[in-house]
Amino acid sequence: MAYFVKVIPPNKRARVHTGECKFCRDGQGMENQDKGTGPTYWYPCYPNPGLETLASAKEYMASLGLRYDNTGLCTYCMREEI
Repeated sequence: MAYFVKVIPPNKRARVHTGECKFCRDGQGMENQDKGTGPTYWYPCYPNPGLETLASAKEYMASLGLRYDNTGLCTYCMREEI
């Protein structure tokens, strides 16, 4: 399973998603929603493969620093992990 992190700088928010999540779609985001412009982004970005472990996704999210005070797992695709 691949993992991706959605980073939203204006909201100081980051969320870990699985690649299968309807909001993530392997780092592409929701169809007709993520335009690739603006301050938000997916890590790793499409078409790169996702992170191999949940731990590595959490590690990347932690590396964003204290300015991201709203972080966690996607409540849609990772509700069993919460």
